[in-house]
Amino acid sequence: MSSKVKTPRGSQPTIYDIAEKAGISSSSVSRALNGSRLVSDDMREKVQSIANEIGFEKRNVRRHRERAILNIRLVLSRHDAPERSLFFDLTRLIAGLRDGFTPTSINLVCEIGGPDFIPFPHKKGGDTDAFVFAFHLPSAKTLAELQELGVPYIILNRATPGLSCISADHTGGMQDLVAHVTAGGRSIKPCLIAIELENEVFAERLASLKVALHERKIPFPDTSVIHFESIAAINRERIQKVAAEFDTLFCINDLVGCATLMELALLGISVPDQCQVTGFDDSPVRRLTRPLLTTVAMPVYDLGRSAGERLVNQVIEGTPSTQLKRLRGSLLIGESTHAAPVS
Repeated sequence: MSSKVKTPRGSQPTIYDIAEKAGISSSSVSRALNGSRLVSDDMREKVQSIANEIGFEKRNVRRHRERAILNIRLVLSRHDAPERSLFFDLTRLIAGLRDGFTPTSINLVCEIGGPDFIPFPHKKGGDTDAFVFAFHLPSAKTLAELQELGVPYIILNRATPGLSCISADHTGGMQDLVAHVTAGGRSIKPCLIAIELENEVFAERLASLKVALHERKIPFPDTSVIHFESIAAINRERIQKVAAEFDTLFCINDLVGCATLMELALLGISVPDQCQVTGFDDSPVRRLTRPLLTTVAMPVYDLGRSAGERLVNQVIEGTPSTQLKRLRGSLLIGESTHAAPVS
């Protein structure tokens, strides 16, 4: 006589029956049955014991994209300064992610990252299928835990070798800006205004600016990098000194560009006649600048979509990738630079 227990769901037990008896989620049952390291040995043994008890038979059926519902955690960067929340449009990123996972459905959970971020703070955290770290590099400890457990992740707008990154093309963007402000052989005396010198994005944009200027034989000594401690530190007195020495102010991002334009206006310095000003990222705050800031669009939607496309292949198809992908944004010409000469 068989010792297998009949379940209320009929003669063919499912993972939901196991989950109910074990007191865990169906996703955790699935991972336990598939040998995932996200599940402890004790829990794996418990799940297998219940499966044997109720007569569950595992079917080797490929997981179909159209029927899959993935749990994705979007980890946003932590900022002490409130203006940093104006860096990008979160809705465009989310729309891109969802479109990238199509036709797979996703449950998207947003969290705040930081050096103390814990990927799996409790047992239900094991239901996470993949992580997206938006515009910041997670800690080495976080990355080590994800890599040890084999959990897929994507880091947006960083380009760290060996990690799964999708980044904006900072080099192409700076080349476009330099080509625009020097169009028609216009002579310029440039500087770069920045607030975070240790940031990887700053390093890439600075290096790209140097190369683009060097190709045009435009001097750019180390003293041409102007460092402000914060957005609040960009004041009239210091900007007046910058404008007296330089006539083309490349700002590291649109937030810096916006603050710079406001201080120049208060000083009565005409833009672009006396000073050209550029930004970077096409931040939502750019639309409030007067004159309208010339910038390079951060391809936020495309970053999200590419992340979704890569992650769905990793989770469902089992095709991991750490190849860096670069996405080039478009040059958006505003009124803070001279118009391109008519050919």
